[in-house]
Amino acid sequence: MKHHKSNFTPTKFSDTTIYIGFLIFVLSLPYDNLTLFLNIGMALVLIGWVGRIVVERKLGWQRTPLDIPILLFLVFALSASLLAPHRSTTSFGYFWKLLRAILLFYAVIHSRMGSRWKHILIAFFVSAGISSMLGIWFYINGTGLTHSFMGQVGLEYQSELTAGDGFSDGLRTELRQINIPLSQSASISQSSKTDEWRIDDSVRNRRYLVDKDESHLNVYMIEQRLVGTFKAPNYLGAYLALSLPFVIGFFVASWQSPRKQKHGIWIIFAFGAVVVLMAVNLALTLTRGAWVGVAVAILGVSLYLVVSSFSKLKSVGGLLKRVLIGVILITTVLGASVHLMPQHIKTRFDTMIERPAGFMGERPQWWRISLELMQKYPITGVGMGRFRHEAKLNAPPDLHDVPFHAHNIYLHIAVEQGILSLLLFLWMVGLFWKQIWGIRSNTENAGYFWRMGAFIGGSGFLISTLVYGTADYIFHHRSFLLFWFIIGTIYYTQIHKDVIDENIP
Repeated sequence: MKHHKSNFTPTKFSDTTIYIGFLIFVLSLPYDNLTLFLNIGMALVLIGWVGRIVVERKLGWQRTPLDIPILLFLVFALSASLLAPHRSTTSFGYFWKLLRAILLFYAVIHSRMGSRWKHILIAFFVSAGISSMLGIWFYINGTGLTHSFMGQVGLEYQSELTAGDGFSDGLRTELRQINIPLSQSASISQSSKTDEWRIDDSVRNRRYLVDKDESHLNVYMIEQRLVGTFKAPNYLGAYLALSLPFVIGFFVASWQSPRKQKHGIWIIFAFGAVVVLMAVNLALTLTRGAWVGVAVAILGVSLYLVVSSFSKLKSVGGLLKRVLIGVILITTVLGASVHLMPQHIKTRFDTMIERPAGFMGERPQWWRISLELMQKYPITGVGMGRFRHEAKLNAPPDLHDVPFHAHNIYLHIAVEQGILSLLLFLWMVGLFWKQIWGIRSNTENAGYFWRMGAFIGGSGFLISTLVYGTADYIFHHRSFLLFWFIIGTIYYTQIHKDVIDENIP
């Protein structure tokens, strides 16, 4: 009896572990309540990667132009934490988050999955679409909205809320003290959860949520800002600001290649549906910085595509016809969107034009404090995760609130890690652009759809990140991982370009 040798070697087992880990990672990325699965996915990737190194007895390191600046960036980040002016307050957890995100980048380019990497991208698009669909569903049902803490009232009012017959003078007085003046028509209703109530004030167009803890009743204002599958609207906004332009790139690329193939129209429709769902979610977050970042990204990429088309076409008339049709279509869609969008979104948008100072809020003061800290600690910075601690020590007494970050990625890096770290980050940004631009020269060969999508999407992603980053610190937990994941995908597309083909599984 002959025994056939199994083709499932330890190396293939490691590669499969990496593959499964990345699938779990991208599928759980846009869901804050799936952090456990996100960490499991990343752990599987690491186990598979280390296991392959052990089995093959070689590191197999794939060198990139980013290696030196990344190493120096990590060294300066660690030094900033070790040499912080208040070392007892320095959290090395922030350095671990940075290290983990960069390891994710290297895990992507060392994944050695060949064309199977397309499955990871498809899973990424599907997860983004499902998350956005759930976000719209939550919004329609009045859930998935952000809650702003207003204050607390006494437990003695619990029976009054449960009865739902109205508000006593005592309860109205306590609510007024936490900036909640109620109209006479305000009503109380029991929530679906135990010890939770809703207050609806249609005259003032306000809604509140009241829940019970051990000693008080906590009162929150329900804002018309979508949280969706995230914990805060700004987290959702950051995720969409990075991922939406990337998805748009593949949607644009789908018009050039897959439409000529079998099921090409359905592929275009699928990408279009995901883009629409994500765009609606972005609008509902009311995150104006993300709006600006995505808009600038779309405008910049569109201008490039128009200029590129002009340079390639011999017949200008044909291009002008396409441009005219495109302008009419975009104008029609934008006009309909403005007409149909809810009033609170229109109001939010109007403030960007009518009151730009109000749009910025206290950011100029935070930035001024950041510049002062940069001058005080130019080389070592104040230590990772220590912005708020040091800003409080240097903030003027009339400042209403001191945030946990500088609301600007450039200032935040310079303040916490030193000016040299900021220069290294800008160096890496230049290398990102060079890598993205390098994809453009290979879009005419095999794998047009995937490379063109990575080129257009990568360009839009980076533009949106850099623009939005001027008004907010967007490198939070998931958005930071997403940033380095997309950068890794861009490098993977170039490094493994010989194994990327046009076929879509």
